[in-house]
Amino acid sequence: MNARLGRFVSSMCSIGVCTVVATLFVVTGENVGQSESSGAASPMPDVFADIDRSPNALAISPGHDRMAVVNHTSDSISIVSIADERLEFEVSLRGDVQNSRTLTPAPWDVLWIDNEHLAVSLMQSDQLAIYKVSDDTLSLEQLIDVGDEPRGLALATSHDDAVEKTIFVCLAEEDAVVAVTWPEGELNDRISVGGHPRTIAVSPDQQWLVTCCSTPGEVFVHDAQTRAFKQKRYVFDRAFNLGRPFIAADSSQVFVTGAINRAFPIHPDNIERGWAIDNRLTRIPLPEGPYWEQKQLGLDPRGNAAGDANAIAVSPDGRWWAVTCGGSHELLLLNDEAMIWPSADPGDFLPPLFQYKPDMLRRIELGGRPCDLVFVNDHTIWIANYLSNSIQIVDVNASLVTKTISLGGPETPSLARRGEAIFYDADRTLNGWFSCHTCHTDGHTNGQTFDTVNDGTLDTFKLVPSLRGVTQTGPWTWHGWQQNLTASIRKSLTDTMNSEIEITDDDLNAVYAFLETLHQPEIHKSMTNADVAASVSRGELIFLGKGGCATCHQGTYYTKPEVMTVGLETTRDYFKGFNPPSLRGLRHRRRFLHDGRAESLEQVLTGGHRPENVSGEALTDAELHDLISFLRTL
Repeated sequence: MNARLGRFVSSMCSIGVCTVVATLFVVTGENVGQSESSGAASPMPDVFADIDRSPNALAISPGHDRMAVVNHTSDSISIVSIADERLEFEVSLRGDVQNSRTLTPAPWDVLWIDNEHLAVSLMQSDQLAIYKVSDDTLSLEQLIDVGDEPRGLALATSHDDAVEKTIFVCLAEEDAVVAVTWPEGELNDRISVGGHPRTIAVSPDQQWLVTCCSTPGEVFVHDAQTRAFKQKRYVFDRAFNLGRPFIAADSSQVFVTGAINRAFPIHPDNIERGWAIDNRLTRIPLPEGPYWEQKQLGLDPRGNAAGDANAIAVSPDGRWWAVTCGGSHELLLLNDEAMIWPSADPGDFLPPLFQYKPDMLRRIELGGRPCDLVFVNDHTIWIANYLSNSIQIVDVNASLVTKTISLGGPETPSLARRGEAIFYDADRTLNGWFSCHTCHTDGHTNGQTFDTVNDGTLDTFKLVPSLRGVTQTGPWTWHGWQQNLTASIRKSLTDTMNSEIEITDDDLNAVYAFLETLHQPEIHKSMTNADVAASVSRGELIFLGKGGCATCHQGTYYTKPEVMTVGLETTRDYFKGFNPPSLRGLRHRRRFLHDGRAESLEQVLTGGHRPENVSGEALTDAELHDLISFLRTL
């Protein structure tokens, strides 16, 4: 068994058992649940004891005395003392979600506006929350409706007025960034970017706004003051899952991690060669520059890859580059004094020089799933570890974890949480190149096509399907030949990932339990206004009638357990026909059909899969618009 299999994992509870809670809770003390006699506030209510925190992002205060931590699955914010290295208090965000249909806001990112105010993106409730920070709690000051699925945040200060600031918010499901003025709390601009923008940064000189989009992997640069477009760069052909960007201190370059689809068949020989999925670090000139100035560095040592490279940070003295790798459960430390960027194609592995000189690359085992990170000083890094429900403090000079600050959560992981740990574990693949999450990003899809042996042939690329609601939509695979989801999970781990770890029945049951927790997000409220609602109603009638869609897409999940021939088949297909995919959550996808040939619903319905080619009739432009309006509400 791979030595890295030992994990820091904790359990996941069903959100459903927590939705009865809509009140503020506060916990203080070094460990969650400390009593009053220890000098801390009263313990957390029992209802929260078994909720995993899953810290996803952290931010250091301007005064460098506190760290704010976003806890994604407990819908809370933890405030941690940097000097004392202890948890001060934790505040639930659930009771503060107003005018929303959900009590699970799913906070995703956090930033300090000043030493007394925090901004938090609430992914599920589609809002930006502004909190005032006091000695022992947070108080809500503003709750701003910003758009569909807000994720990454960045802050810019006006050149003309140091008091007025702008909070930039990535709207992952609107392919846009919105600008929110502070302290007014008003939306004053909207910037169109690429597919699924999730992370964003403003340059230290306050001039450049950098947005990273994942479908496909593109980096957009705008003027942070005027919002003027400067450049768009593909990180690499077939790049995806871009991490949190880091901009150099002189604002001349941006650095971002990402995965690369090498577009070779997924089998053991190609995986070992690095011809399946690579993990790379990319350097891009700001605000623009010739393509030859864009450089890449492979992060994967031969035979022991750095799975799911995520966030990057650089020490204040510029000596160390740090990269969290959630799939391989580690921190990479690269010595800038000896940093060598390949002058041309980076190849599929970390350059050999990094492996032969020990001080050029250090790999620190962290366990769990390390996500965000911050340098507190030249030699100390704080890391948010999602699966271990903790903040880990790493001493760079000693190359080890010196302290782990628990944020709370159950002592024993639930079955679903154990499955989640397997899902995010790149050690389950040959040489650690990728995890289930790499392709099914956060249980959804990375929008890439891959050539696996799962369809019985080679050179028949298939689009990665979303796993949201997958336990309810059998049979499985694009061709619908797999009748048992547990067997499908085993086949993916053994034949696609080529796992060298023994797969037990408990493993399969755990992954299945995790998949049961994956659901489609709620419909954004913009789709319920009067004009849209009328279009949706007309579109539903077209769906059921003239469009002919309901012939194949039926029931709650808009699919059926049969294999249909729809005119998209080729002579290369081993299995004939396709199982109608579920239409739930179409608005969350950027590529469509089995081979990803369509990049919009318009292309689906006007191309080879248009209604008159299947079982419907030709539609007018107005009818097409109404049908798409309906499909986007599913």
